[in-house]
Amino acid sequence: MMIASSRDIFRRRTSVSVTDNQVVDIKLTRTASLTSSDGKLSPPGSPSTPPSPQVNGSTTKEELVDNMPKIERQKSNKTRRTTFSKKIKKFVTQSHKDSVSEDKFQSQASSSAQDSLSKSYDGGNAYGMTSAELDPSMFQVELPTKKEIIAHSKICALMDGYTTIHRDFNFNALSGLPHSFLEEEYEKSSEKEPLTDKFAGSCHRDVVKKLLSCADDIIVEGFFREYEYTVEDNDKESERMEACILSSDSLRQIIVCFRGTMALNKSSLSGKEPSCILHKEHNVPIMPTFRTAYFGTPIEKGVFALLANLTTHKPFFDVVITGHAFGAAMATIAGLRYASSNSQMRVSCHVFGSPRIGGEEWRQMVHSVPNLRVYRVENGSDPYVSLPSSNDWVHCGHAIQINGDDNSVEFEARRFDRRCAASFNNKKMLGFAKAGKGKVDHQIRSYDNKLTRSGDKWFADFCEVKGKGIQASNERRTLA
Repeated sequence: MMIASSRDIFRRRTSVSVTDNQVVDIKLTRTASLTSSDGKLSPPGSPSTPPSPQVNGSTTKEELVDNMPKIERQKSNKTRRTTFSKKIKKFVTQSHKDSVSEDKFQSQASSSAQDSLSKSYDGGNAYGMTSAELDPSMFQVELPTKKEIIAHSKICALMDGYTTIHRDFNFNALSGLPHSFLEEEYEKSSEKEPLTDKFAGSCHRDVVKKLLSCADDIIVEGFFREYEYTVEDNDKESERMEACILSSDSLRQIIVCFRGTMALNKSSLSGKEPSCILHKEHNVPIMPTFRTAYFGTPIEKGVFALLANLTTHKPFFDVVITGHAFGAAMATIAGLRYASSNSQMRVSCHVFGSPRIGGEEWRQMVHSVPNLRVYRVENGSDPYVSLPSSNDWVHCGHAIQINGDDNSVEFEARRFDRRCAASFNNKKMLGFAKAGKGKVDHQIRSYDNKLTRSGDKWFADFCEVKGKGIQASNERRTLA
């Protein structure tokens, strides 16, 4: 049988009508003429005219196909392949469209289901992973190393003491400069020829020296200074809030250090004033003094924006927020707010001499964030850690207590500790500025000296934990 496609091609080439039942005699010759599109005959032997078949009544349809020129059979096969490819392409394209339509329908259905769920249950969009004191995440009970705690104490000492060298020193002058470059420039400089011609702004050798001692590869990433409200120039020291952002490759950390002001540090923290809600996103009561100071300036916006940029370029770095005294309270609030909105980040608060910030609700709120770890370092008789003195206020996080003097220092880690190292009565706590040992223990230099001069002494575990607990895979469960 002659296939339809070949028959159709033969009809177009020869202008001969051939039916399935008709038997014709066609003789193919290279010298035959071919009817042109206008009905005229081309002369035989024309270089551009292909051979034309001659038909007689004795040729079968099978002979017709067999006697077709080779070029005509190749064109016929190519046409069949092209037609088949178009059909396959059309089928695949249609199948893909159907698949996309189905996926789109399923996506819309899933979205509709989520919308209906969120509408059916109040707060449906607020579900997330949480933790608690009795069931903390592994990160929350991970022990810090002494090396990182020393580095953070030195950074706090730098931020607390740089004003004695230069009151309005701008750390942005050192932003982005590698540690090795600062060391080299420091060695070249002298008291008579400081670093002013090397960097923008006023850069003093003593500030650079303190910065270089914080860590072997410390780098300043940014600096923010904000004022709570407009004041006279001679009062600026008493009314400003500062935050310095640094990074260290060896510690794998981005470090934010908050510094409170002298006026705020001397504020009355008796705890008798009524509490206030921290924020609509964190509906827990805290001390109004801390809330006013934290939200009194736009410093959070600038710090969080820079952290977003740094964590993008340093995706495997932890974020550590630190501070001393009033700066410790600001650091803890910032840690809660940053960790809550960045659940993919490991956020630690390593604070020194921190006062109590809120009550039981505040404490539970901090412990419910699984990617937030809080360690309070408390030095001997530092009375600031017992403020506010009212029983309505409690500490959050773990405590690292430094006991003894410079010659015999001991460290203890207390898991989710409520107590504080200081044992002064209320009268002494409120007047701690006049207390001899308490005043010394409160200074960040005392913290730094005891940490640095104690050698390899450090804790191996929380002091309340006894026994090995239950170990399963990489997770340990204990009852403290």
